[in-house]
Amino acid sequence: MKNEKQNSGRRTFLKLVSGAFGVSALSYYLGLTGRAAPAPADSLPKYADRGLGFPVFRGPYLQKNARLAAFLFKSDIAALTLLCDQSLNVSESFPYQYVPIAPTVLLVYADMQVSSLDERDSQVGLIPETEVSFWVLTAAMLKTQRGYVPHHLAWFLPYLLVDEGNAIATGREVFGFNKQAAQFQKPEHIERPEFRVDALGFKQFGPEAVAQKERLFELRASNSLNSIQPKNDWEAAQNKITGELLKNVRYDMGGGLLEFAARFINNNIPLVFLKQFRDAQDTHKACYQRIVEASLKVETYHEGGIMLDPYTLSMDSLASHPFSQMLGLKAEQKSTLGAWIKVDFVLGDGIEL
Repeated sequence: MKNEKQNSGRRTFLKLVSGAFGVSALSYYLGLTGRAAPAPADSLPKYADRGLGFPVFRGPYLQKNARLAAFLFKSDIAALTLLCDQSLNVSESFPYQYVPIAPTVLLVYADMQVSSLDERDSQVGLIPETEVSFWVLTAAMLKTQRGYVPHHLAWFLPYLLVDEGNAIATGREVFGFNKQAAQFQKPEHIERPEFRVDALGFKQFGPEAVAQKERLFELRASNSLNSIQPKNDWEAAQNKITGELLKNVRYDMGGGLLEFAARFINNNIPLVFLKQFRDAQDTHKACYQRIVEASLKVETYHEGGIMLDPYTLSMDSLASHPFSQMLGLKAEQKSTLGAWIKVDFVLGDGIEL
């Protein structure tokens, strides 16, 4: 049955791109027509920082000497769809509807040194930062006269846990990252990236409940041996991760999504966030609310490798941090793919849509 759906999807895609509508749909992604224009910035007031960017530096931002480990986990597509609807698709005025393209979630651990590439703020220095985040690959669907068509891919980061206050301030204020404070038991070597995450939270809500330091989740190796493959180049690592992602692309959104994803998954995929601030007069309202997309580009790839054995993710159930329920993950499950890399990368300026 699955092969029949795959073949049907491919036939539908080929039929689609052979006609005028197919050319039109692809041109949305290529930037030829229908691109959503960013908000005009020339009329905005200057940011009042009293001559000192710290702690909210001006971008773009360099993540130097980054040690990253990424693990792919199977998820529930209904939970991810609801999460996107609650986190991104909150206004009909937004140009795109973001939908998860596969029932998978990427868990990313990162140790790095962060600085600004702005001429002034780059002179301040480097800030060490550890971050653990969840990533969901989405298709930004553009509404046309013929219905919704996939416009481009975007990584949605619903949760980011960091151990550095400046990172929280900059991430939330500039881009709308949902960054939250946490504490980590860090891996000694990124080639064997076992770690634990704790945060101030509530096991249960209640008028008399007091927040305490609680375990959120931990990742541990399923094999006691340090079994990793020989080091891979950047292209090989990308191809391995891409292949695993494409195995699970959904087929309930009409033909062509698999081919669309395969065509563009290795291109520059932006990150997407909802940037919003509560109104001071009516805290049930947002005084500002926009979708932000920002580019993430690898500047230098140093080395990396693929994990031979799966890693096990164990998640605790907290009322304040319901990660497993919101992300459609089990309380304990094994990864389908794991990789580690050492890179330098740049988070570029965002576009407010």
